[in-house]
Amino acid sequence: MNNHDNCQTQGGESDLAEISILCVDDEENILRALKRLFRKEPFRVLTATSGQEGLAILQGSDRIGLILSDYRMPEMSGSEFLEAASELVPHTPRMILTGYADIQSAMDTINQGRACRLLAKPWDDEELLQAVREGLLQEGEY
Repeated sequence: MNNHDNCQTQGGESDLAEISILCVDDEENILRALKRLFRKEPFRVLTATSGQEGLAILQGSDRIGLILSDYRMPEMSGSEFLEAASELVPHTPRMILTGYADIQSAMDTINQGRACRLLAKPWDDEELLQAVREGLLQEGEY
């Protein structure tokens, strides 16, 4: 259910304490769950409840090592957000979280190169942790 081809990025060695991942989801409880899941990881977790908020964070930070976005959000879909994000930070790996009903649409996002990985909701904690670690490794950040 995932594709790694779009995760190929450029990167170098850096201090993980300065690296952040950006999680975008319109549901606060999902963002809280993601923060809990990543609490022991050596990177910071930034959250946004909309695509617009996520883009503002991207414009204000140059140390985003990975973007994890929900697919279905009001006002700006995850696909639209990732497309805009790819213009701001083209070498940052982008992953999408989606419910089972949206899998085909989310696969289109992967095929268009806006995301490198598709993860289903509800997610498996270990699978999600591994996916994020792999994304940061490919960025040279982990």
